[in-house]
Amino acid sequence: MTVLHLQSRAYPLHYSSPDLTHGSVLVPGHGELRPVAGRLASLAYNHDATIEIDLTDMAVTGISLPGIEIAGCHARVLSGGSVLVVYALRHEQDLRRLSLAELDALDARVNHALREADAPILSAMLTASVGSGLVRGLRLRPDRELGGDESPTDRRSVRYNAHFVTQDPPWASDPRVPELITGPACRVLLPFTYAWDRDPREPIGELLTMTEPTDIAVAQQSLLAGALLAGREILVDLAGTDPDRADVHAFRHFLDGIWAGFYHLDSYRIESAQDHRATYLAAREVIGLDGTQERADKLLSYVSNSLMAAAMQRTEELDNRLNRVASALAVFTVVAFAQDSAVFLLGEDAALWSRFAAVAGVIAAGSAGLYITVHPRARERRRRRRAAD
Repeated sequence: MTVLHLQSRAYPLHYSSPDLTHGSVLVPGHGELRPVAGRLASLAYNHDATIEIDLTDMAVTGISLPGIEIAGCHARVLSGGSVLVVYALRHEQDLRRLSLAELDALDARVNHALREADAPILSAMLTASVGSGLVRGLRLRPDRELGGDESPTDRRSVRYNAHFVTQDPPWASDPRVPELITGPACRVLLPFTYAWDRDPREPIGELLTMTEPTDIAVAQQSLLAGALLAGREILVDLAGTDPDRADVHAFRHFLDGIWAGFYHLDSYRIESAQDHRATYLAAREVIGLDGTQERADKLLSYVSNSLMAAAMQRTEELDNRLNRVASALAVFTVVAFAQDSAVFLLGEDAALWSRFAAVAGVIAAGSAGLYITVHPRARERRRRRRAAD
């Protein structure tokens, strides 16, 4: 009896709702993508459109896992700010003989190997999709860019689900997992780990529909993880020696996209069919999605207040600089006027040394006034003296 091992990885990305207008997309060095229109089949109302891309050939060509056959690799571009990449794997060893701890360790090793191996493929795919117009309006975190040295998405924000599909799965849930009501055929083994009582030889499309509830939940978790990481990076910049690096507007636009995607996916809880909804709600609870959302709200509210304070400080500093410039111009005007007045009052018959002395005195007085006006320390000392008085 075989076991199909599915790994569903959720990449948090903010983009406009994709519109399938291209027959194919060329990925330099990796081949050609042929996206097709799809939908989330587990929704009972308002079926959400997706773009389905078969990456099996690219994965088989570019990735080698000893003892594991890559039976399929599928990318699903959701309407709500996430791209799901799903691997279908068949193992030479009999996974049914493994304990739950051994199964979990095996899954973690495979996921790590896949993430290291497919990173350049997925980055190239995303770049080509954006360049061709398949994915539009992409907005990355302010410190990320397409084609850069780093991955367009922070790998620390990516979460994934492990699914083991076999008839009459032999693994029991971990004792630490609470008793949850799930849809038919689903058993929660661990957070992010599920066993499904289904024939693993069924078409991949039907199996992806089966796992949709849990994969929507993990996509939301990835979006929140990305928001938390971005907020932390902003706080590091604000607390550092160069707080001007924090781009307030870019960060705000990025967060707007994060929350838009999160709440778009959150509509799944009322749009999905009853059986799928039960599995989705169980997945939310076991991965602590509501707790993550609460922490994200608190952190991002704090970041928002810090950014506002930083913006006000920058505005005040700019006003001070402008005031100093205006004061300096006024001092120059006074010096010029005083110099002309001194020369006029001395008259043409005055001795040359007296003219030099008058001009030098005026320039010295003007320079002293200019220093006091422009130099921030002197200005700050004057402000403190006034406050003390």
